[in-house]
Amino acid sequence: MKRVVFFTLIFTAFSFILFSCADMFQGKIPMDTASELGSLQDLMEQKTEITDLETPTQIFVSQGDSPTTITVSWNHVEGAQSYRLERAVSTTKNANGAFEEPSEGDYTVITSSVGSTAYIYDDGNHNGTYYEDVILSDPKYTSAEYGYKYFYRVSAENIAKGYGSSDFITSAGGTLFAPPSSVSASAGTYKDRIVVKWDKSPSDSTQSYSIYRSVNSDGSNATKLATVKANMSSYTTAVTEADRGTEFYFSVRAQNKDGVESVSSALGLGYARADGAPVLVEDVEVYEGRGASSTEIKIKWTGDPETNYAVYRNSSVDSALTLLSSGVSGQTNYTFTDSQDLEENVYYYYMVQPWKLDSDGATKVKGAMSDSGSKSSRPAEGFILGAPETVTVTKDSSGHNISWTPALGNDTERSSYSYEISGSDSKDGPFDAIATVPVSSLVEISGKYSYQNTVTRPYYKIRTKNSSGALSEYSAVQAPAPYAPKSIEVSCYKNLSGEMGSSWSANSNGVYPVKITWEAPLDSSDVAGYYVYRSDKRDSGYKRLSLNNDEKTFVITGNTFYDSNVSARTKKIYYYKVLSLNSLLGGANYSDVKWGYGALTASQYMKEYNIATVMNSQKKLTLMHRSGNTDKLGEETAYGNISGNLYYHAYIENMGGRV
Repeated sequence: MKRVVFFTLIFTAFSFILFSCADMFQGKIPMDTASELGSLQDLMEQKTEITDLETPTQIFVSQGDSPTTITVSWNHVEGAQSYRLERAVSTTKNANGAFEEPSEGDYTVITSSVGSTAYIYDDGNHNGTYYEDVILSDPKYTSAEYGYKYFYRVSAENIAKGYGSSDFITSAGGTLFAPPSSVSASAGTYKDRIVVKWDKSPSDSTQSYSIYRSVNSDGSNATKLATVKANMSSYTTAVTEADRGTEFYFSVRAQNKDGVESVSSALGLGYARADGAPVLVEDVEVYEGRGASSTEIKIKWTGDPETNYAVYRNSSVDSALTLLSSGVSGQTNYTFTDSQDLEENVYYYYMVQPWKLDSDGATKVKGAMSDSGSKSSRPAEGFILGAPETVTVTKDSSGHNISWTPALGNDTERSSYSYEISGSDSKDGPFDAIATVPVSSLVEISGKYSYQNTVTRPYYKIRTKNSSGALSEYSAVQAPAPYAPKSIEVSCYKNLSGEMGSSWSANSNGVYPVKITWEAPLDSSDVAGYYVYRSDKRDSGYKRLSLNNDEKTFVITGNTFYDSNVSARTKKIYYYKVLSLNSLLGGANYSDVKWGYGALTASQYMKEYNIATVMNSQKKLTLMHRSGNTDKLGEETAYGNISGNLYYHAYIENMGGRV
């Protein structure tokens, strides 16, 4: 913690005259003593005052402790009244499979469910160093948040006393307690048992798995079958003869070291095969469905005209089986077209279940489900033709550079695609085709294609075109990141009362607001606003600022921002930078960094003036009552750091010192 040390004279009088202290020393401290009996400093009482709060020394974030909440804790900072907690979410991984580290601009102040800023206050017993961040209020196994990492940073504050905020301390990535995935159950593979399999939870805190079974397709009223150790990923349950052919729905939940359960996994449909079941279908195949259409996927198989066939589907994002059709029959060469709720950038897997009615004409006798799912050696895998999932646009003097991730498909399929780039003067369209670019003319760098467009438009979309001429839907609208603001200026000790009116007020440290101005880029046609950032260091620790410190309104539409920094202190400069934003609130180009500081109130200025002149100049004076200092007889002048000086003339008279 940074501190300023003050010395207070221990006298009952309010003040004394600095240039008439001869009587204080005469006759009390002999000039010829061999030892130093005292000094003016001995008459001082030292007091310590906090100026800037120290950075919290440690921060901890939970790793798979809860399916809904991440807990953050940090060490107490002496003098802190509250803590500013910010979060950044990483949703993508790099080429090495590690989550991307967030940049400073990715962090935002955490807000509660009612929209208020979540500042964490200390109650005086160091209890304000803990926060529970509820990520999911209605968790499901399909919640994308289980595949993200959450980063936090904390800064200590004491706005009431005007202490300088501490630097941020940043956490490692925290995670939610994710459920097991890809749950499946053997469906008619055996007569006397069902084998349940799953992919383990990614949470390192997992200690065990519990397996549940239900006769209801929604998994309700499930019975717990068993609990197995964390190193297990399968479980076998016996089936009696009476239960053969009965469909069961299995789910799996993980338990961590604290006994907390994850949410339930997807349901796996399983059953034991009954006697007299139809023959297994072994040649399920997707024949028009690997990017052949943007709306449908076609599958085929061979079978018996006297047998009925049910068609099921699951996907790369949901392992639960969806029944598409329950009664396809009357053919030898079967086909089926799936157009039900298909989504882009998702792989779909198809399975066929044969069945027939028994002799009573009322009971279904089910054969084994085809081995054509995602774990099969010959999966019936398909996907619809989709747009690139990620598109970015940058600009330079030669035009706009558009880059995108390849559309779904294997290397051969991707090489047959071309991409239609469309532009518009409005984000709402209409969009007109600018160019159709075959993959053969593109270079893939770091997993992205790049195209330099000289016919620039404010907004872009891309869609994929296959070798047959079919087109996907469009990607999301993108716009280029504007150029950086220029000529940023930050005020220093400036009186802004005429500009700010009633908003011109000092904080509790006697420091007034700072004015930040900038000019729009030379090409500002795509600038919709700006973000302003502040730090007490040039190279890191920047916070995004909001209008009136409301932590809600961050976009600045003009070219001026007044920073009413509630924790600004005297003798401290602050650094600022500005980011240009497009109409989609995207940006990548920051201004130069400039520093400044606020003006002081009259009382604060006199306080600082006295500290910088009188107190500092006293330290430079030589006290003449000490033995060995008679060689300093004569004159001396000490100058203050800002202005002013102190002067003395010393001589010996009757063995006494007069100053």
